[in-house]
This record gives sequence, structure tokens and C-alpha cells, in this order.
Amino acid sequence: MYICPIDLTRKEPREMETYDDLIETIMESYQKAQAEIGQCNILIIGKTGVGKSTLINAVFREPLAETGEGYLKKDFPLRVYDTPGLELETLQLKRVTKDVGELIKIKKRENVKEHIHVVWYCINHNANRLEEIEKEWLKSLDLEVPIILILTQTLTRKRSEFTAWLERQNLPVRQIIPVLARPKEIDDEHIIKEYGLDQIVQTTLDLLPEVAQKAFINATKDINIKARRAFNYVTSYATAAAATGATPIPFSDAPILATEQVVMLTHITTIFGLPFDAGFIGTMISSIAGVGSASLLGRAIVSNLLKMIPGVGTVAGGVISGATASALTLALGLAYIEALKRYMKAKLQGKEMSSSDLSKILLEQYKYYVQSGRKTMQEEEEPKNIPISTVRRRPEKSEADDGVAEK
Repeated sequence: MYICPIDLTRKEPREMETYDDLIETIMESYQKAQAEIGQCNILIIGKTGVGKSTLINAVFREPLAETGEGYLKKDFPLRVYDTPGLELETLQLKRVTKDVGELIKIKKRENVKEHIHVVWYCINHNANRLEEIEKEWLKSLDLEVPIILILTQTLTRKRSEFTAWLERQNLPVRQIIPVLARPKEIDDEHIIKEYGLDQIVQTTLDLLPEVAQKAFINATKDINIKARRAFNYVTSYATAAAATGATPIPFSDAPILATEQVVMLTHITTIFGLPFDAGFIGTMISSIAGVGSASLLGRAIVSNLLKMIPGVGTVAGGVISGATASALTLALGLAYIEALKRYMKAKLQGKEMSSSDLSKILLEQYKYYVQSGRKTMQEEEEPKNIPISTVRRRPEKSEADDGVAEK
């Protein structure tokens, strides 16, 4: 599991006494979080009409503009490099091989964040065949980059004969994943829902080097992936707060704790890849503090959070123990993750959630985590099971091996 490192040796943060201090703290932490995101680069290969554009726009939270060499968007942490339509002609295959090899070689010479990090090789499942020339071409590739074989436009979740045949071909791919990137209408009464996207996201994330993971998580639509990574940040911040248990925090120093929590919320917002507005987080924090632009904001934040913890509220007159600071931080982080999950679900459905509604969810969730004592995220939606094939060694060749390819 990836654990987010928290620098316990860093200098003490500025104490927040006014709303302007809050906004300045948010902006500084956001700029730092953005600088740490990096960039992810994916190379996508496949024939014309295989559904590459549909797949890309189904996976990522923003539509990427198609350019001469791929898909990109300004100020977006991910770039998808594309190949020309992969037609089955020897000359064209040689040219694509040359172009792909040179692209990867050039990128390896540049900054590490410019490297090609993973390859998506797309085949239309409905074609029900992989031509011999394409199969041999794929085996001849020596990219030194992990390849995922994606079967686009797959209308069945069952392991098909074509998928089984592909597994026996000893192709140089890490996994074979069938996917339907958008719903398919069969007739007036029957629609096949999209599926397989979460498996593509998780498999890609597993194969990416750490330098590209933050960018990929930021770019994807997958809310559960974002929530799990955000949870790592929350537990790290809560652990850092607990480390002060031996020397309890005087309540007069509560603004320092509040500042740490604001930095945590800013990191979570960056992970979710939501359009950033300092006022967005400022509104969330102010709703907790209940003070708007009043002075002593940091103390007000911590004081109001403490009031919601049974048996702890009176501690405000003396000290905040490390355990209490950790409980405050964990509950706030988990509540914010849950609020952003709902916010992003609404956004992906084309709906807009108001700041007041989001603030209400945040407070409700904070009370829930405090009262229940829960220290983990609420149950995620389980991904639908589909057959994902891990490539095995080449088996003994049999007559059945040629059956599907020759259809």
C-alpha cells in the first residue's frame, strides 16, 4: 500500500487568525500540492475505429482534445500519445514500430515525468480476431514499457472464446481486460451498461511508476481510487497529530493544528482533481468554525470541532492531547473525503452541488465519524466482476489455438 509521507521536521505553519490568513494558507498548500502532482503519459495503440477516443474520455475526468500526436488538455496532468490507425500492412506496421520506438527513446532522454509510463493496446472484441501479422507485430515490440491489452466494445461480461484464445498466444502484455466504455443500446428495452473501466484504472495504477501515480489519480474519474489515496493522506496527518501525545498541545496553539488540517483538506481536494478555488475550501472551513471572517479563526475551528466529541469539549480550556488532535484530524479528513465523493458523483452526472449543501454534508459526516468512532472510509461500491486475464507462459500449441484467429 502507498503511504503518503508527512514531513514531521518541517517548520511550524503560520497561525491562522483571520480569514485572509486562511486563504493565504490554502493557496500556499495548493501550489505545493500541484507542484508535487507531476505528469503521467500513456501511449495508446490500435486500429482506426477501435474506440480509443471513447475509452479515453470515459476514463478521465476532463475531455481531452485530439491533436496530431495524441490527446491532451492545457494544465491537465496527463497526456495520451496516439499512433496513426494501425492498419494491417507490412510497411505501415514497420513505420508505426519505428515511430513508437523513437517516441519512447526520445521520452526516456527527457525529464522522468516525460517518459511513456504505460501502453494501452486496443483491439475491438467484436472483430473476434487478431490477424497473424498483428499478433507477430505485437510480439516483436520491445518497448520496455508495460502493455495492457484492452478489448474494446465487449458486450458480454463472461469470458469469451476470443479472450480465452488471446490468453494462449503468449502475447507480451501484463493483463487482458474486456471493457465497454459507454452504454450500448440493444433495442428499446435493453441497454448494456458500461463496465471494465475501474479495472483499467486499477491495473494502470498498479503498473505506473510512483512518479506518475499522483497525476493519474488526479486525472481519472474513478472516485474510489481517489478516495483510497486521500485516505492515505488523512491517516498520515492523523498519525502526525498523534505523535504530539507526549507533549499535549496548549489550546492557545490550536491555530497550528487547524493550519495542518487545512493543508490536509487542500491535498485531498487536489487528489480529487476538482476545479480549485480558495473560497471553496474556505467556505468549508468557515462553516465548521461558524465565524466567517472573524478573528482567531484557528481557535474557533478547533473549538467547534471539539464540541462535537463527547466528553472532550471541556478540554478547550486547557490542553488538547495528541490522541484528541489525532481524532479531530481523522474525523475531519474522513468527513471531507465523503463530502467530495458525493460532490464529484453529482458533477459527473452533470449536476451542480452548492457550497451550502456541501458544507451541510461535511458537518453531518463529521458528526457521524465522531459519534460512531469509525476510523475507516464508508463502504465503497464494489466493482462489477469481469474476467481479467493475467498473461501466462506460452502453452503447448494445439489445433484449437488457431480456431478463433482464422474465423
